[in-house]
Amino acid sequence: MKPILPSPPPPLRLNILLFDSFSNMLLACLLEPLRVVRDDNNVDIEWTILTHGDEPLESSSGLSIAPDMPLSQSLPCHLLLMIGGDRFRIDAVDPSLRQSLRLAHRAETVIAADTAPWLLATLGYLSGREATLHWQLLADFSDTFPDVAAREERYVRDGRWVTCGSAASALDLILEEIDTRFGASARFDAAGMFLNDSSRSRMTESLGDGILHSHPAIRRVVNHMTANIETPLTLVQLSESCQMTPRTLARLFETEMGMPPGRYYQYLRLAKARDLATQTRLTLDQIALRCGFSCGSALSRAFTRAHGFGLRERRRQVQK
Repeated sequence: MKPILPSPPPPLRLNILLFDSFSNMLLACLLEPLRVVRDDNNVDIEWTILTHGDEPLESSSGLSIAPDMPLSQSLPCHLLLMIGGDRFRIDAVDPSLRQSLRLAHRAETVIAADTAPWLLATLGYLSGREATLHWQLLADFSDTFPDVAAREERYVRDGRWVTCGSAASALDLILEEIDTRFGASARFDAAGMFLNDSSRSRMTESLGDGILHSHPAIRRVVNHMTANIETPLTLVQLSESCQMTPRTLARLFETEMGMPPGRYYQYLRLAKARDLATQTRLTLDQIALRCGFSCGSALSRAFTRAHGFGLRERRRQVQK
């Protein structure tokens, strides 16, 4: 299998523009997966927190966050993340909004989440485009901005403008963005931060298809995979667990997950190996046996092919 990540992967520079009473959960769903990619895949990702008005803001739950720098000092970026807040109607008539949204001119891609699409539409950025936002505001949004094609979708891409509503939608969106920029392995690692809990089988699809898929057969198979890391099951055994033929299961995984079941299974095993390498003193041979590999060398080769760097290198980075 060829490396999923380029070596070295391209850098990613983000500006994150927050508005008053923004959602902590939405910010976490957009940013934490990127943090995982940075930390676990040795990717150069940097972000700058900016606020409308250049002042510390409070989230909807009352947590305070201060900007890293004034808007005027911010640099162009690959990706601008905009997160609107509960006070969006006040922000929409704020004369300084135009200055804040100038950031969009210096971004290759703009992701506007929650109520941020409303602010973009206010200044005409979305005129003639398709867009969505938080589902509770969609009808009002459509009436207020008839020049924008409002869509009842989880997220909408129209050129370099990407819009979404809820935290779950934002999570799906950022996982897709990670897949596009850094590959399926990085996406799996980012989604895996939500998979490590022993209660994952009780999680619902509301957390997004990148975490626990809504298809019941996918959920059953992934549960069987995670319960059998040390002694991996064959495709036939996995297909029997969901009463499908191996060919049907393989086709389902390709359609729903974008990869064959064997590759997804290997990502699970490699994620477990990385955790053991960074959190224990086990040798690579010992880790390999616990993750379904014949020896440390086989594990090391598989990890390097998937991630573009070695497991020993990852262990050294964490132990610095």
